[in-house]
Amino acid sequence: MSDVSIYVIASILCLQILITCLNSTVGQYIYGFYLETYPNSSNKTSNYTTISIYDSFYSFNQINNETNQCLQSDISPNKDAQAWAQQHSADLFFWTNLMSSCPVIIMTYILGLYTPKLGKRFVLIIPMLGTASQTAIWLSIIYFHLSELWWYISAFLVGLSGSTGLLGLTLNLIITENTLENERSSRFVRLGAMQTALAAIATFIIGYYILWRGFIDLYWLSISLQIVSIIIVISLFKRVDTNLDERTHLLSSINGQFKETSSNNCNNFLKICIAFKSNQRSKKKTISLYLTLFSNIFYALAVISLSPFLWFLLNAPFCWTSKDIGNYSALAAISSAILSLLGMQLLTYIGASDAIICAISHMFFCLISLWNAFARHGWQLYAGLLISGFSGYQGSLTVSMMSKWLEFHERNNAFTFVTEINTIISTFGSSFFNWLYARTVVNHRNLILLIAAGLSIIPFILNICLFFITRKMPDEDALRLSQTDTEPAPFRLESNILPRVGDAACLIIPSRSLTSSLRTPSMERSRMNSVDDDHMQEILNSSINDLDIL
Repeated sequence: MSDVSIYVIASILCLQILITCLNSTVGQYIYGFYLETYPNSSNKTSNYTTISIYDSFYSFNQINNETNQCLQSDISPNKDAQAWAQQHSADLFFWTNLMSSCPVIIMTYILGLYTPKLGKRFVLIIPMLGTASQTAIWLSIIYFHLSELWWYISAFLVGLSGSTGLLGLTLNLIITENTLENERSSRFVRLGAMQTALAAIATFIIGYYILWRGFIDLYWLSISLQIVSIIIVISLFKRVDTNLDERTHLLSSINGQFKETSSNNCNNFLKICIAFKSNQRSKKKTISLYLTLFSNIFYALAVISLSPFLWFLLNAPFCWTSKDIGNYSALAAISSAILSLLGMQLLTYIGASDAIICAISHMFFCLISLWNAFARHGWQLYAGLLISGFSGYQGSLTVSMMSKWLEFHERNNAFTFVTEINTIISTFGSSFFNWLYARTVVNHRNLILLIAAGLSIIPFILNICLFFITRKMPDEDALRLSQTDTEPAPFRLESNILPRVGDAACLIIPSRSLTSSLRTPSMERSRMNSVDDDHMQEILNSSINDLDIL
């Protein structure tokens, strides 16, 4: 166990939440840049790339005023400019995501695998340096009017650092090592609510700040906060690597025949790829694992297909400003947190199984996607928030569902495999759907929402099949596994320390982590939502949250 103050970890977590919220505005800046530099603009008085940098940011109000002209109808003198700006913005995101995809997949695997050898403090600093370097390049592009090539370079650099996925993994390992096993679930629930509140407040304020001052101060603030984070990690995380990972001791005590052997990289990779293959597992458990795995895959695809949703909001007939997007994001975060908790409590009360809860969430996901696809007014998007909070239970329950059918020593490789799949989907999927949106925005602007609705039907069917397979499955093995996870940890926290740390990656859809521990109060759920559940939920959300940063 490492002995790091829970308040120190909380400070890092809060700083990273703020940094992610600040950096996620880059999409709005890119769209505003292309809108202002539309080559056929008849009312443009200055070139965006030649005027003073501060004047360009202060004139963003003028850009917002121009986009407001299309709120009444799709027929607008700026319609061609908006379509052109969205096409080029989506294309830029396509190439930047593509440039970062391979490095982030490889480095997430390598650094995640060798975290015990490299040290958590060292691995924690790497993505911080990568994000700071990326933001510094953004500022250089803005100040010195650099070419688009530098957007690709910044994306490649942040990919080499492992991005926020690796940061979330490392923070989560540190958090679990500083929390008693029987306190982790409740701590993550409360701290997830804290993240929701902080992200909502930040996005709300940022929207108004952009309207007032523009973007440049936000990126300077992002770099400053990242430097503070690095200083805190270097100075106050000195004891984070003084002890071995507790899971090594747990594995040795559970199975005397299980021995850790030194193997090469190929063997480690092969073990991860065949994590779901076991001759000792029953046929029903194997089928259940694969159904859950593919449900999660198609759910991730459905979520990633909405990565160009920002362009959808900036397009006619909405043409939202930064203030509108900030207000909507803040309300979406708060409503999603509250409604998802209430929905989980209700479904738990009526005795719904995990598979049924996931199936219901996919129905709501399909419904909200169709609702937004055919929305014509802003109030309709806000009305859709009343059901969007019930659409993300698959992400919360995937790990706990898999935990029931995996042996304890199988979980690490299995969850690493799921993490890699989600990383691949998030990186390449984001690139593809941004590319698709750029080529369909003129004639079929709501195509991505229709695709998301269609993709959500597949995990709905898979979860229905899973329900019929598992409804009569005996629970003896799951109970046995849950009992093996209860070995006392050698490190204990004082009971009077308030929880201040949560899932570092729940920034865009923060409420998803709140539901993972509220499914049932029984021993089976509370024990199995411990180290591995928190670990996998962190990475799953981290992969999706990477979509909001180049």
